[in-house]
Amino acid sequence: MVSHLPEGWLQQWTTIMGIERGQLTSVLEDIAGMAGVLLEADYERATLAMRDLSTSEALAAVTQQAASLQMQPDPHLPLPEQLIDLQVRILRASVQSLGYSAATAQRILLAHEPNIAHTVRILRDGDLHSRFWFWLDRFYFEVYRPWRATRLSMMDELRKKAMTALGGADRGQTPPDLSWLPAQNPALRTMARTAIEQGQLQLCLWVDPFQLFDSWTIQPGMLIVSFAEPGRLYENFREQIHSVAERTNALADPTRLTILRMIRHFDMVNTDIADYLQLARPTVSIHAKILREAGLIRSHQEGRMVRHELVAAEVRRLFRDLEKVLDLPPETDA
Repeated sequence: MVSHLPEGWLQQWTTIMGIERGQLTSVLEDIAGMAGVLLEADYERATLAMRDLSTSEALAAVTQQAASLQMQPDPHLPLPEQLIDLQVRILRASVQSLGYSAATAQRILLAHEPNIAHTVRILRDGDLHSRFWFWLDRFYFEVYRPWRATRLSMMDELRKKAMTALGGADRGQTPPDLSWLPAQNPALRTMARTAIEQGQLQLCLWVDPFQLFDSWTIQPGMLIVSFAEPGRLYENFREQIHSVAERTNALADPTRLTILRMIRHFDMVNTDIADYLQLARPTVSIHAKILREAGLIRSHQEGRMVRHELVAAEVRRLFRDLEKVLDLPPETDA
């Protein structure tokens, strides 16, 4: 779908919001949850309620949601900060209820907290209200809705699959059978599954047009998950993991790290490296081949000698890719 966006739209989104495009869904979920339209399928009905919501009305709605968790707003904070603080506390409790450790819950909070802060700015009395809704309306009517129409048959198949697996729409109080969900689905985490099967947590299956298999969001008392079978997105992720692992493995050897540093500083050929490290030249050739296949060095023939060059940009890219794959939190002073 991103390929269908007019030139400059993604940059416009980043300029307006100051956050990455992948966070759009999270921001909309937060506002929809406060407006009570999280499960509303009609765009106009949902967004009318969302764009009409003020900060005080949002705080009242969130306070009502927080009551089940025995939480209250902090009256010592200004109104917008009360809303942000209460939402963060609700999210922390909800994430930990799924069985995530305190450290993982904190990582999720660090990633989500900027979205919550931007949510306040989009409310009716926020400084981004008009610009945001103008951008979103254009995006929905000119890009998303036409693209979504091409996905309807796939979504209908997903809906039928879920209905068949669950035994129909009217199931009474019978605990749902979750065994058909993809193994990666968040609803299958031990604590989440137990809470769902015991009726302590309501499960909502999201029929999404993106064929996501592990997307989720949580509200007090409700877990919302996508449930498509792992497809190309999952395959791309596995390919990325494989690429990062292979390139990291090229560095996971003291000899190869030493060779990289020597290449960087002394412009050595295989013979020089072999003499310096007291290795056989074929051994140096094997190490160089591993580094070259990982894209970390370039090699060229000079007569009977092979000279190597460090590709600094690829070394830096490897560490960026590794950080992305591990989804590391931002650095702190601690």
